[in-house]
This record gives sequence, structure tokens and C-alpha cells, in this order.
Amino acid sequence: MTARPRVVVVTPNPAVDLTYECAEPHLGEVNRVSRVIRRAGGKGLNVASVLVQLGLPVRATGFLGGPGGDEIRCLLAEAPIQQEWAPIAGSTRSTTVIVATSTTTVFNEPGPVVTAADWRALTTLSLDGLRPGDVFVMAGSYPPGTAPAAVIDLLSAARAAGARTVVDTSGASLLEVAAWADLVKPNREELAQATGSASLEDGVRVLIEAGARAVVVSAGEDGMDLFLPSSAGLRGWHAAPARVVQGNPTGAGDAAVAALVASLLADPTAGPLRPEALAPAVALSAAAVLMPVAGAVDLDAYRQFLPNVKVS
Repeated sequence: MTARPRVVVVTPNPAVDLTYECAEPHLGEVNRVSRVIRRAGGKGLNVASVLVQLGLPVRATGFLGGPGGDEIRCLLAEAPIQQEWAPIAGSTRSTTVIVATSTTTVFNEPGPVVTAADWRALTTLSLDGLRPGDVFVMAGSYPPGTAPAAVIDLLSAARAAGARTVVDTSGASLLEVAAWADLVKPNREELAQATGSASLEDGVRVLIEAGARAVVVSAGEDGMDLFLPSSAGLRGWHAAPARVVQGNPTGAGDAAVAALVASLLADPTAGPLRPEALAPAVALSAAAVLMPVAGAVDLDAYRQFLPNVKVS
């Protein structure tokens, strides 16, 4: 019996996410918090959490260390996510999200320093059991001490094993690893920062010319664009939500990545991402905005939103 394809999600720089709900916070003053939520976070773990809610098998890995790492293991202990972490000497970071009535503010710590030996250990761990048809996701920032070659070695090995690779990162890292990505998913700001181009299509062209096989660019309430290389240059598709929703947008991009990964997983023998994958990505992203924390989605809202998202 053929094994069911699965998703391997690598979160190199996970975090203990601390979310404060506060009506009107003000810097320099005492602020009263109405609700506190602690959860295991980082972009990759947010993606893994949404995939689990969609009923898909997920294996999560990355670096963990110290009290922060212990807390993440405990927070994930009852989640249906297979955990396999590479231990490091430093302590896993925290992030703080302040959700107010009309704004969301995020404070991201840099994370602990990792070594080349740490990356070799993570590479061995991540690739164990990887099969053709699997989807290999690298999401989030890289901890201090990370050399681009370490990430490239991991992605190239995952592709050599027959998995399709999805990368969601930012800054110079996005451009450095594009050649080893079957799909990259920046937002508009991340695309401009990575490529130096204010033009959407020019920025995408930089990533495609660097080797990315597909690029999805998110733009919040304006929706998403998918670009694929073609003999004529670029082919593009656009999808947007039927209505704007209000809430916490911090996990919207991660939910979109989860939806795109689910589309790839559902068609393991296909080539590039299909344009139809934009609709669930937009709908699931909007459903994430309705939730108070990243990594959670309102599945009822998702099912309501999906039929009204049109891809053009």
C-alpha cells in the first residue's frame, strides 16, 4: 500500500507567542490587558497548526532550546502534530502581539544563535523519511548564525528526495533560496524588500529569473496574485475576498501558505501550483483574520467565503 503524502514543516526560529488583548494601548503608560494567550508560534508552526485543522498529516521540526523550547514542547503535546526537534544550546525566543480595537502590534525577538553543526543536525532530522509526493515547507525567519548555504543544502536535498519545496521567508533570504523553491510566498512589502523593485511584476520577475518555479504574492484585503513562468514571460492570476473582514491579521499569510500547501498535497504528481489554488488561499486567509491568534482559522467562515472567491 502506497504511503499517503504528508507535509514536513521546518520552523528554524520558532517562538512562544504571547498575545495580549488590550482595548487601547498607549506607549509610556500603564495598560490593562483583558486577555492573555500563550501558544507555540513562529510562521512554520502556524502553518502546521492550520494544516492540522484541515485534517492533513504534518511533521514539524526546527530548533528548540532552553525554557522556551520546553514550553513549546508542552504547548504542542496534545496537538496532532508529529514533533521532532533539533536541540540547541540557546533558549527559544518569544514574540509579543498586542491586539487592540483597531490595530495589531508585534514585537519579534531575534532568536538564539545556531551553528553550522546545528544546521547539519536539523538537515538530517528533517530529511528522514521524506518521500516523493511530500511537500517540504520552510517558513519564517532564520536564527542568528545561519549561513545561506545551510538553508540551500536543506532545500536542495528535499527536492532531490522528490518533495516539492515551499518557502515563506523575507529579506535577502527570499532571493538567496528562490532557485530551490517550487513556490515562494512573500507579501508585497517582502517582495519589494527582497528584490529592490516597487513594481509587482518586476519583483516577481526577479524571483522567477532566480529560479523560483511559482510565486504567490499576498496583499491583505486586496487578495493574492499567482505568477508562473511561461515562454512569453510571466502568466498571472488574481483572486480577492468577496468582502473585507476585520480582526487580527498576523496569521493570515500563514493560513494562505497552509492552503497552498494543501493544494499541492492534493495533487502530488502535478507540476506547478494550479491557479485554482488561489481561491482557498484567499478564503482561508480571511478566515484566519477572524481568530484572536495566529495559527487558528474559522472553518465555518472559510466554507462560507470560498464559493465567493473568483480567480481571474
